[in-house]
Amino acid sequence: MKRFDVSAGAERRRRFRRPEFQQKLRAARSFERKTPPRPTGFWQGLLRSIGLHTPWRQLSVLLGFGIIAYFSFFSSVFLISKVEVGEGGFSAEQLSEIVAGMRDRRVYLVPSNHLLLINRDSVLRALQTEIPQIRSVTSFSRTGLGSIRLGLEERESKYVWQSGEDYFLLDQDGVVFQRVLNYDPPVYPELLLVDRSAQPVVVGDNVDAGRLMELVTELVALWPDVVAQTSYQSFSFPGVASLDIFVRTGIGFQVYIDVERSVTAQLRSLNLLLTREIKPETYAGLSYIDLRLPDVAYYCYKDAPCAPENATSTQAIIP
Repeated sequence: MKRFDVSAGAERRRRFRRPEFQQKLRAARSFERKTPPRPTGFWQGLLRSIGLHTPWRQLSVLLGFGIIAYFSFFSSVFLISKVEVGEGGFSAEQLSEIVAGMRDRRVYLVPSNHLLLINRDSVLRALQTEIPQIRSVTSFSRTGLGSIRLGLEERESKYVWQSGEDYFLLDQDGVVFQRVLNYDPPVYPELLLVDRSAQPVVVGDNVDAGRLMELVTELVALWPDVVAQTSYQSFSFPGVASLDIFVRTGIGFQVYIDVERSVTAQLRSLNLLLTREIKPETYAGLSYIDLRLPDVAYYCYKDAPCAPENATSTQAIIP
C-alpha cells in the first residue's frame, strides 16, 4: 500500500499559489526571444542577401579572389610559353619565345598569353609581328597548362614589288611581307611589278592591286603560247588603280595593255604586228607598242619623240 504525505502536498500548493510564483509564471508565459537587429545600411543588407553577413564568409571570399588574382596577374602556371609546331618549317624555339613575350601585352591586366585568353587570332598577330613570312595559323590546340600546338602556313613569294628605289616581296594575297635590300634579278625569280607612282609601302601593307595581279597572272599564262617573238620581263603601271599595264619585254621595248580589254585579243594583236608589220631586225629599236585601242595599235621607235600626240609615230591598223 502506497502512503502519501498530505502535509508535503499542501505545502506545494501553498507555494504555487504565492503571488511571487504567479508573477514569475505570468512573465514566463509572455517571454519572447529577441532577434539580433538586422543591418540597416545598403551594403550590410546586400551582404546578408548573398550570404556574406558573417566575417568568416567574407574572409573566405576575399581569399578566393586573392587566389584568382594571383594566378591571373602574377603566376606563370597558366601562361603559355611553349609552342609545338605541327605544320610549317618554323623553329619551335623561336615561336616559343614570341608567344612567351605576349605576357607583356595585357588584356584588362591579364597577360595575353594566359591560358584563358590566348587564341588563334592573337597568336597569329604576335607571330606576324616578328615573322612576316607567316600567312596563317592553320591549326591551334592546347596541349597542356603551358603549351600549345600550331600548324602554320608560310607566305608564297609571288612578286617583287618596286616602289621608287625600294623593293619588297609580295605574297599571293598582295601583302608586303619582306623588304629586299639589294635587288638582283637573277637572285629573285619572282615577277617584278613596278609602281610608277612610287607610293610608300611598309612591311605588312596590302598593296590592294588584286585586279592588276590577276591580269599579270593571265598575261604570264598566255604569253608563251601567243607571242613567240620575245618574252616578258617585268610589269609596271601608273598606280594600283590604273587601267593600264606596261609590259617590259625581253628585247627591251614595252607593250601597253588595257586592263578592261581581252588579254588574249591584245596579245594576238601583238603577235600579228611582230609577224607582219614590224621587221625582226628593227625589234631592238622599238620603244613601245600600244595595244589599248580596240582596232588600232601604235608603235614607236626609240629615235622618234614617241609622245602620244606626236605626228611622226607610226600607226598600224589591226585587221
